[in-house]
Amino acid sequence: MQNKSPFNPDKIERAGVDGNPVSLIRGGILHTDIWWQMVPSFEALNEQLKKEIMQHKSQQPERDSMSNPGCWRGSRDYRQWPTLRQHIIENVKAIHKFYSQSGAPCALLDDFPDFRFDMNYWANVNEKGSTNAMHTHSKWHWSGVYYIQGKGTGEIALYSTPYLNQQVVYGLPYGQSFTMEPIDGLLLMFPSYLLHEVLQNPSQRQRINIAFNVKIQF
Repeated sequence: MQNKSPFNPDKIERAGVDGNPVSLIRGGILHTDIWWQMVPSFEALNEQLKKEIMQHKSQQPERDSMSNPGCWRGSRDYRQWPTLRQHIIENVKAIHKFYSQSGAPCALLDDFPDFRFDMNYWANVNEKGSTNAMHTHSKWHWSGVYYIQGKGTGEIALYSTPYLNQQVVYGLPYGQSFTMEPIDGLLLMFPSYLLHEVLQNPSQRQRINIAFNVKIQF
């Protein structure tokens, strides 16, 4: 689908070289946005999720062959997942509404029932010194992570392909890298094509989170 009208026609009003007013209009191709929120009442949710995840880890301590050194990964039907899933669905709907109202060629999802949002998810427990290698989740539409125990355990870094290919330099307003310090209760979401990695955990505190993917049945 092509967007034939300017995307999100924001304006910058300035004086022209002759002193007359000039309107500079933003349009064209959307840059990659990253979205996040603090989940309401996350303390109780995190306490329950942490208990379930650590119990799962003790019952099945073997490391997944797909996980990085120092990282335990496991997937199970955690009792609190439906609560987190509902936050994610509502966020995806809100994000699409924002883009649609901004003029982007984006499907409105307000009336989509929950079953039209396919998801998978898994828990991660990262020890001191561990990292998660750079990767994407490009078979999906939206991806993200929810931090159960995150503060001080290492930043997540997200990169545009042009930046990694050294086609743009630091200081330009597009194609950059972005790092974010995780904190407990933070729900972070981004397009699944976006390259990302988790930097080294410098603390003795385990980084405990739930990572997820979303695919919309359009």
